[in-house]
Amino acid sequence: MRKLLIIALATMLPLFACAQKKGFKLVEKSGPKPEWVGKGSVQDFIIVQSDKPTLEEAKADAMQKVRADIASSVATNVTRTVNSYTQKTVEGTNASTNATMSIESTSKIAKMPAIQGVSITKAETYQELFQNKKTGEKYYNLYVKYPFSRFDLVELVTAYEKHEKELDDKIAGYEDGLDNIETVEQVDDAITALGALSKELGTDDSRYFTVEGLINRYIGVYDNIIIDIVDNTTGKLTVKLVYSGKTITTSQKPRVSSNCATQFVVKNVGDNMVVNYNSDYCYGQDDNYVEVRFRFGSKFVKEKAFFNVK
Repeated sequence: MRKLLIIALATMLPLFACAQKKGFKLVEKSGPKPEWVGKGSVQDFIIVQSDKPTLEEAKADAMQKVRADIASSVATNVTRTVNSYTQKTVEGTNASTNATMSIESTSKIAKMPAIQGVSITKAETYQELFQNKKTGEKYYNLYVKYPFSRFDLVELVTAYEKHEKELDDKIAGYEDGLDNIETVEQVDDAITALGALSKELGTDDSRYFTVEGLINRYIGVYDNIIIDIVDNTTGKLTVKLVYSGKTITTSQKPRVSSNCATQFVVKNVGDNMVVNYNSDYCYGQDDNYVEVRFRFGSKFVKEKAFFNVK
């Protein structure tokens, strides 16, 4: 891993003790005031202060500040190579590309499970209770000294970069997958997985738009699947699905209908689908047909096969 650019732990702005609010007096404290209270920074620790009406509110606020400081330190020291992506938009026969860039954000880093799991139980604390005797109002002044070493920082940066690379690899994999579609279910699965990935990234990550573009391209696959008639004889119809000039398959059974035929039996034979049917109620003077229809996503793909009756 490349050398960290900046270690922010020792360069935080000075933190001064919270000024006592007018009309309030100190009525209780948790013990002797530690020497670190009011210091801006202590090596391998994060120090924050919060004053709230209740102790629980002060704890929650203080830990939120700790998480924000940790996330800021990680964001400052991320050395992952930011990948560029090409978002392709296809409309009819026209294609355009837009370059996008992934940007690290503190708010995104703050969502890391390791940071969200930061607990006050690991911290050293000191608290003071102030009260306004005239109004009865109270507030707590809480100081938190949370352990966060250089090793902790490196560990979080490494975990973040690893996770982001995994996301990059997923996106690249789905990009490559568009050129290697063999089944309709592959398209279904990609759309579902990319939808989940889109929610994980959020709109503040430029890769979100790359993923949304990929979803649209996978949905576009449905528009370009055709049913090709392999063989058409009275009582038996053989078809296959074709995308981009190549045969693809599906586990989905088609819906079969006709203006006269009955008793349809559909089975897969290799990459083909064979439809056997009864044509006893079809007549030579009519335009007899069997229609095969699939639904892929919200798209219907269908084909009519006309046949003669002697």
